[in-house]
Amino acid sequence: MVQVILTEEQTRRLKQSWETVQLCDPQGSIICTVQPEMTPEFIAELKRRAASPGPWFTGAQVQARLRALQEEWDRTGGFDHAHMQTILARLDEADPGHFRAKDQAG
Repeated sequence: MVQVILTEEQTRRLKQSWETVQLCDPQGSIICTVQPEMTPEFIAELKRRAASPGPWFTGAQVQARLRALQEEWDRTGGFDHAHMQTILARLDEADPGHFRAKDQAG
């Protein structure tokens, strides 16, 4: 069996991920995909997220936000976190996320 030893940072990122992790070679080609372990903590986090009242965004809303951010990045040559938050706040005002009705929250 071949064993690959991860760095401390790689190990931390792998263990803290709540989603699939792609392991890639130095050129970015995917070598394998690792699924998160279904620990009680992972399941509890999924339940917590599912019970959240929102905001929830549709796929189209997410894509529109990503396009807007990319357009601003291309236009300005980059921006900081504060400017990103300003852009997202403007988008939220124009097209807000959806909140779960209280009777659906259980």
